[in-house]
Parts: sequence; structure tokens; C-alpha cells
Amino acid sequence: MAPMDPISDPGDSQQDPNEKTSAANNSGGNGNADLPSDGTLSTLDSRLPSVPALNWSYGPPPRPEILSAKPNPVELIHAVRRRWTLALGLGLLVSVVAAGLLWFLLPVKYEAFALLRVSGQRPAILEAGGSGGEEFDVFKRTQVQLILSYVVLNGTLRERSINQLSVAREHSDDQVAWLKSQLIIDYPNDAEIMRIAMKGEKPSEVVKIVDKVVEVYLREIVYRDKQLRLENEEKLKRAYDNQKADYEKQLAALANLQKIHQTSGSEAAQLRKQMATRNLETQMHVLDQYRAEFVSNAMSLWLLESREENPRDTTPAQVFVDSKVDDDPIIYQITQRVVALTDHLNDMRSIFNRPESMPYVHKLQRQILQLEETIDERKASLRPKILDMLAAEKNQQREGLLPMRKVDLLQQQDYLKERFEEADKEVQAQVKIVQSLESFSEKVGTKQEEIEALRLIKNRLGAKLDQADVERLAPDRIRQVDKAIIANSRGDAVRKYVAVSFTFILSFALVVLGVAVVEFQARKVNSVKEVNDGLGIRVIGELPSITGRAFRRIRGGKGQAVLKALMAERIDSARTALIHTTAIDPPRVVMVTSAEPHEGKTTTSSQLAASLARSGRRTLLMDADIRSPGVHRVFEMPPDPGLCELLRGEAERDAAIHPTRTANLWLMPAGRCDLRSVQALSSSYLGTIIAALSSQFDYVIIDSGPVLKVADPLLIGQHVDAAIVSALRDTSRVPNIYEAVERLRSVGITVLGSVVNGVKDDTARHGVELLMAETPKKAEAETTTTS
Repeated sequence: MAPMDPISDPGDSQQDPNEKTSAANNSGGNGNADLPSDGTLSTLDSRLPSVPALNWSYGPPPRPEILSAKPNPVELIHAVRRRWTLALGLGLLVSVVAAGLLWFLLPVKYEAFALLRVSGQRPAILEAGGSGGEEFDVFKRTQVQLILSYVVLNGTLRERSINQLSVAREHSDDQVAWLKSQLIIDYPNDAEIMRIAMKGEKPSEVVKIVDKVVEVYLREIVYRDKQLRLENEEKLKRAYDNQKADYEKQLAALANLQKIHQTSGSEAAQLRKQMATRNLETQMHVLDQYRAEFVSNAMSLWLLESREENPRDTTPAQVFVDSKVDDDPIIYQITQRVVALTDHLNDMRSIFNRPESMPYVHKLQRQILQLEETIDERKASLRPKILDMLAAEKNQQREGLLPMRKVDLLQQQDYLKERFEEADKEVQAQVKIVQSLESFSEKVGTKQEEIEALRLIKNRLGAKLDQADVERLAPDRIRQVDKAIIANSRGDAVRKYVAVSFTFILSFALVVLGVAVVEFQARKVNSVKEVNDGLGIRVIGELPSITGRAFRRIRGGKGQAVLKALMAERIDSARTALIHTTAIDPPRVVMVTSAEPHEGKTTTSSQLAASLARSGRRTLLMDADIRSPGVHRVFEMPPDPGLCELLRGEAERDAAIHPTRTANLWLMPAGRCDLRSVQALSSSYLGTIIAALSSQFDYVIIDSGPVLKVADPLLIGQHVDAAIVSALRDTSRVPNIYEAVERLRSVGITVLGSVVNGVKDDTARHGVELLMAETPKKAEAETTTTS
């Protein structure tokens, strides 16, 4: 595009600025319609417009939440994305170092193991020697502890072939504890196979140690247990011989006892005892009969004598009648039964005093009452009979028969006394015979019991001895199956590879996470939403990121125009927000600044100025970042004369304003900065310059320095209508943006909003790719048409 016409002096024309703007718009937007023919720039208004302090506020409450928010996965992912080269490089370095150290510190260990068969039941030929289940579990755990006992471990290490091994010498301070910690004893799949294993770096040494442990265990524990069983069998045999001798001795004593009592065995003695007992009972019965007859005879004789002495007493003595009644056998038996029940009742009352025993006590009482009633009834029936007998005797007395009766009774008494004495002698003799037979039976019974007990013990010991002789042929309960062999070490190698890989991945992840956390502390802008919603600063425009393969392909040649068109399309939203603001006096002098350097403010100001110019507005772009100017490089123009020369009075205003190749757009470069220029920014002369320029142009866009680095934006902001803060995605820090806006507002500068640069725009990228794909097709079509 051709350069613009020279700029005339602003003091040559008094035309109204609004008319100038309208004329410019009506002329097609080229900005040259009303310019003088001599190339001088006429002023739009001689009056300096006032710059009111607009009360626009889009800010959030003090200290937005985003400034103290905790990291979340999305933020950490953005942090890694920004520092992916550092995270990748440092992560790989740390991961390789950690994995390498683990590789050398975690050598592959070889495992040697030997197998022993442990039967769930003791092997037996005649019958099972034990049971499984819980008893077998206890047996297995016992064997494990026996292998780990001091006897086995110390016996293994005392062998010269073991204590001279290098692995044993390395732990010479406490070899028993070391070996105990290294042995692995288990029962695979809970079967009857015991596995004794050990791991080590030298396979030959671990094989020797495992074999020696098995050998010592079998010798000191298993074979020693077998030897103890043999010793117990010898003790069992001696006990059997002793019991056999005692049995034979007792048999001889029994035979001698039978010979003394003239009986061949206990059965004959029992028969004799039974016969003697029956004879004794018969003789005692006869003796009782004689005693009863003798007593009855004595009573009759006493009655006769009493009647002879008192012939007038015809009433029989009551005691005589009672004695006759009591002599009744039935009454005697019932009376004995009543006495027995009464004694039992008294015992029950003294022992059992609980309510539940009362029914039984009542039952006994009823039985006693019934028996007593029976006695009373019997006595009542016997009394008339006795009285009749006594009446008969009275008649005999009347007839003179008493003397004869007395003689008969005396003779009968002598006879009964004689027979009673003979019967008593026979009873005494029979009692001695029975007592003798009872003593013999007791001795024989005791002797036979002793002999039977000895016989049972002897037979049991003999059976056990015979069974032990047979079971000696049975196999051992614990026996070796295989000698120690080296197991497949692939599993250990796989574990090593897994551990190294896990360490590599974990180290890499931790380093990446650490980089992400550190990067998150910077709280750089990740999206437009963080500025708009998080900080409450209205985003009035977005500029896409022009990095990546698609944009690199269009940076030269015809693609440059495509890139410019893309940037222009995206900045138009900021231009619209600026032009169509709802304020009564819309801002015409706008300062573009940023929190820190290199955050896209020059790009934002350049694109905004160009967009305003394309819309037909006479626009001046002023580079007020005099300490680090860069706008002149964007437009490929000389850096001076510019603002610094104008501030120092070394150049006129017309000389400092340069037309650009864009219609309606003029540029005032920064010029050559010095101390005087910097000091002049704080003078009122800068306000005069800006006021004059605002009357000369529709819009004045000022590119100023960063707010947090220099005070220049705060000084320049006193003469502008509003400010736009530029932010660069992945570069600008959220706290810095907030601090910059707060500083601008603190000195009364109205912040119109923010423009975020470097926003990811997939639509723009897709459009660029389509455009680059269509370009070869258009070229081919043009070639065909030409042909």
C-alpha cells in the first residue's frame, strides 16, 4: 500500500472535528479528502477538549478469589503445557538417574529351595497314627519353628562348608539371626509339601545353605524323634516284662489261697457261701420262733400267776393286751416301715429346704399316715380276739383248770428254753462259718481283681509292643523329596524390571508435578475466563496465537496478508467496544499498557489503531514506551523524530507525525530517549501535546510502558480518556494484571477492559489450513487458464 500524504500543520484549519470525521467517512475511508493540497495537516478543532474522568468500573470485590485459589488438575495441566520442555527434560533426567540407581541397588536374587513331604497323618501299617485338620496345622507350624530354632540354625552354621561361604562371612556378627531372617518356609497351596527356600545373589551358596539346613533338621529333629520312639519301645518292653512277672506271681498266690480253703475257685467258694447263708437264715428263723413262743409262754404264765394272786380281778391288764397286739407280725412289719419312712422324712427336711422339694415331703407324710391308719385298724381287729382268748382262760379258771394250765406252761417253758439255747448255739456256729466264707470270698475277689487288672495291663502293653514292632516298618512322617535346586529367576527379574519401571514413571511424574506446582505459583493466564470472570476485568478483545506449524507456513509471501487479515478480524471486537461505548463522552484517547514487558501491548495497540483506521477513523498511534520502543519496527519506519524530540522541543509536531502505508493511520514513534524526555512525561506539556493531537485525530492510541516496571503509564494515563490492559496467555501473571489494574484505578485512570493475546483459536487455525490447502489449487487453475 502506498504511503499516506504528508501531514500538515494542525493550526491551519478551524473546521469542526465532527465534520472532518464525516467527510473522511464519506470519501471512502482513505482519510485524504479534506487535506490541503500542499500536504500540510490542518487541525480539526482549535479548542482543547476536556478529558473527563469516566466512572466505568468492571472490577470485582477486593482480592478476587482466583488470586488465592488452590491448584486443580486443569491448572496443573496448563502449567505443564507452558513448561513442557523443562518438565520433560528434568523429568527424564531425574527418572533415568533414579531408575539407574535402583537398577544397580536392586540386583536379581536367585532362589534355592528344597521340598520335604510332611504327611497329614502319621504313616502307619495297622491304623492311622493321627488326624488332620487343626492338629495337622499345629504340627506344620511346629515344624517351621523347629527349623528356625537355634539347634538347627547353629548346627548349620557350625559346618565348615557353610561358615566359610562369603555370604556367611558378611554377617559374621550374628549369623544365626541373619540365617533365620533369610530362610523362607511355607506350604505351597496348603499341601503336605514343606518348602525350605532362601534367596541370594550367588546361586551355588544358597543351594549349599538350604541343603545343609535340611540335613541338620532331619538329623537333629526328625531322626532324633525317631530315636526317642525306639527308646520308648524299649521302655515299653521292660514294662511289659514286669507286668507279666507280677501277673504270674498273683496267679500263684490265688492258687495257694484256694488250696487252703479247699476250693478250686471263686465260684465254688460263692456256692458254699450261699448255702451257709441259707442255713444261717433258716436257723435264725427257728431261733426267732422259739423266742416268740418262749415270750408268749412267759406272758401266759405271768397272767395265770397274777390271777391266782388276785382271783377277783377279772379284767385283763391293758399292758398284756397291748403286748399281745404288738406281737402280731403284720403290725411289727408295718411299724418298721413307718419308722423307716419317718427317718427318711426327717432327713429330707434337714437336707432339702427348697419349695420344689415340698411335694415329695407331702407324699411321704401321706404314706406315713396311711400306714399308721393301717396299724390302728389292725390293732382294733386284734383286740376282740385277744379278749375272747382271755375270756376262755377265765372260764378254764372257773372250772379249776388253771393249775393244770400252769403246769403245762412251766413244762413248755423249760422245753422252749432248752430248744432256744440249742438253736442259738447252732446260729453262732453257722455265723462263724459264714464269716469265714465271707473273708475267703473277699480275699479271693480282691486277688482276682488285681489279677484281672494285671492281665489287662499286660495284654495292652503286649498289643502296643506288637504294634510298635509292626509300625517300625512304616515310612517316616517327614522325609525329603528333592534336594535344593535353583528356581526360575525370571519372576525376580520381572519384579526388578517392574520396580525400575515404576520408579522411572513415579520419578518422572513427581518431577512433572513439581514443575507444574512451581509453575502454578506464577499463576499465569491460561484462558480469557480467568481475566474476565476471575479478576472481573472485561475482556474486550482476543488476539489468536500465531505460533504453530500452520502459522509458520504463512509467514512469508502471500500468507502474510492472510495473517494480517486474521489479526484484523480478531481485533475488531475491541474496536467495536471502543467505538460503541455507552458513555456520554466516548473515549478518543486510549492508552494501551500491560503489567510486565513483552505481554503484547505493542501488538494490541498496533492492531487496534489499524482497525480504527480501516473503519474510516483518522487514527494516530503514539509510541509512548520511550524506554523500550518497538512500534516503529512493526511498521518498518525510522524511530525518530518522535515523542522524545517533541517533549524536548527539538522537533515540531508535524515532523514527529509520520504517515503509514495504512489509510487513515499515522504514527508518532518514540524517538531517542534520554533523561530530559523521561522527566518531561511528568510535566503538563505532555497533556498539551495529547490534547492537541486529540483535536487533530478521531482517535489517539498510545502505546505506553508496563505499569509494574515504570511510572510512565501512570503519568501518561492522567491525560487519556481510558486505558486498555494487554495480557499475554501463558506469559502474563494473574496477580500482576490485578495489581496493574489496581494501580491504574488508584490514580483515577479508567480501565476500559483487557485484550488477551495468544489465545488458542482452533477456528482460525482451521481457516488458515484450508486457505493454505486452497492456494495450490488456485495457482493450478490460473496456470491452466493462461495456457
